[in-house]
Amino acid sequence: MYNNRIQYAMDYFIVDDYFLPENRYYELKEKDKNGKSLLRLTINSTNICVEDYDDKIKCGFLRQEKKHGMKKCIDHFVLKENDNVWDLYMFEMKTGVGNKTRRDIKVKLRASYLNIKALCGFLGITIGEVYAYTTYETEHFTGARNSADPKTILAPLGERAIDFKKDEWNRGRILIELGENLTLPHIAIQMERHDAIGLVGELQI
Repeated sequence: MYNNRIQYAMDYFIVDDYFLPENRYYELKEKDKNGKSLLRLTINSTNICVEDYDDKIKCGFLRQEKKHGMKKCIDHFVLKENDNVWDLYMFEMKTGVGNKTRRDIKVKLRASYLNIKALCGFLGITIGEVYAYTTYETEHFTGARNSADPKTILAPLGERAIDFKKDEWNRGRILIELGENLTLPHIAIQMERHDAIGLVGELQI
């Protein structure tokens, strides 16, 4: 059960069916051109879950130009109650990760984080800890000498060049550019392929 402030916002501020019915177990799914993914998620406390967040309505005042990436968002997110705050868990589901997908993941996390903060304002929720998750089957990071397309490893103009695999992926963190760096814990979940289902993984938070 949610407190009166949250329930009021859900009833009167937010469009219908934005949130999944509150549960302690969810099966979060993603289907793209490369196949299907299924994450079996168990949560040990009161939570708010949004599935298919990339298809939901977000803030209408954001720039629409593709180069800024503000139209892109992660696949799913969960807010989990933790005393007087709610911890945020963001999920992006990929089949493969590598040089070509690293920037896509980063801009999706950035836009989602900012949009979710705005949503939490309507819900009267204070965000506590923030965690980023990427599910995947294969990784194929390469260095400049081995990359078929060197442009995929170059930093955008004005950003510091880094080795994403060495400095972030392998160290369990991801840096988000907000005019200042926001460093988030990043957990990579390697999925298993099942012929009848696609990629499958499990997580408890």
